[in-house]
Amino acid sequence: MKIVAVTGLVLLAVVFFMSQNAEAQLEPNQAFSLSGTGFTLSQNSALDSNMDLFFTINQVTGKNTNFALQNGQIVIDQTELSISNLSGSLLKNGKLFRISFNVEDQSGDKFTVNMLGRLVDTTQSDSIYIMTGTFTDSSNKLTKMIFTTKATEFKPTVKAQTSDTTIKILKGSADPNQRTYTSQSQGFTFKYFSDARLTIPKGTTVTFVNEDTASHSLKSGTANFFAHNRSFEPDGKFSSGEIQPGKSWTVTFDQTGFYRIFDENYQWMDMTVFVSTSTSSVSLGSNVPPTN
Repeated sequence: MKIVAVTGLVLLAVVFFMSQNAEAQLEPNQAFSLSGTGFTLSQNSALDSNMDLFFTINQVTGKNTNFALQNGQIVIDQTELSISNLSGSLLKNGKLFRISFNVEDQSGDKFTVNMLGRLVDTTQSDSIYIMTGTFTDSSNKLTKMIFTTKATEFKPTVKAQTSDTTIKILKGSADPNQRTYTSQSQGFTFKYFSDARLTIPKGTTVTFVNEDTASHSLKSGTANFFAHNRSFEPDGKFSSGEIQPGKSWTVTFDQTGFYRIFDENYQWMDMTVFVSTSTSSVSLGSNVPPTN
């Protein structure tokens, strides 16, 4: 473990010093996901860790910005911790950013995390940040953290003047073991929906068409980070009922925010919908039963 940690830190340092001229893609009034892997480092150990966040960045006054959390988690050595009370700010036009948040484990123990992200590279769709910081427990004991993370913007997939769009439930989603390289949409990357990240304006109607050979039941919900055999919990905002093969179901997103959509029977199937830019997730609008 220590050898792996040292190797990882050396690689991070090389990336950092080779990529100082990258242009940041983090900016106000946009929505992002932030995911990455790294280590939680104490005097006697280096624990594998990963992080997953969904948030918006909002312009407050002048150059001041604020990060608003939708949901997130950190996993440290297979221990899952839920994230709450995220705050943050952009620095140097997004080349640096600070975030602070609370985390809680399944036993109810609470911790505080403070991190600084430094931009090291960009791709066409992502900004790569090295994040360093501290993990503080209730006794004020500090543990160091270091991550390589990818920040991805939720770019519009439906134009503002468009009032509806279609998402396909892909064939083989209910039984991915039967799918082959040639039957997948992107090589060895499994896709269960035709678009797993949908960004739409308020009032858009989305139709889900079941192209699979099995029926599917879609619900909105939140990630249940403490349940290893069940990835999501429904939030009661909508439920499609059974969508039989060849049939469809329609829902209108009347309010802004993030929405996680999952299949209650096949919970490896999930997608994220972002409706405009908002500081919080609110209830959905009308939804229409599956068509016959």
